[in-house]
Amino acid sequence: MISIKQEDFAENYELFAKLCDITSEPLKLVNANCKDMIVMTADAFQRRKKKLDLREKMLAADGDEELSTESTDFNKLRRIINELSKNEE
Repeated sequence: MISIKQEDFAENYELFAKLCDITSEPLKLVNANCKDMIVMTADAFQRRKKKLDLREKMLAADGDEELSTESTDFNKLRRIINELSKNEE
């Protein structure tokens, strides 16, 4: 993650906005008087949020009795993933 001073970000907003858009990576804004902040595009945020939500649901499903048997049925797992994916749309 790239760290930049808040002043530099404010002076070169267009440049850093384009960098965030191209890389889909967040920027860390550093300011001596305040806590650091992370900046990213709304699209990149939504993609990361969907991935994290799906991962969280999959981990929760892993704890379910349905998936905790020794011989996990991968068709059940596929159905769960498909269902979670549909809920994300």
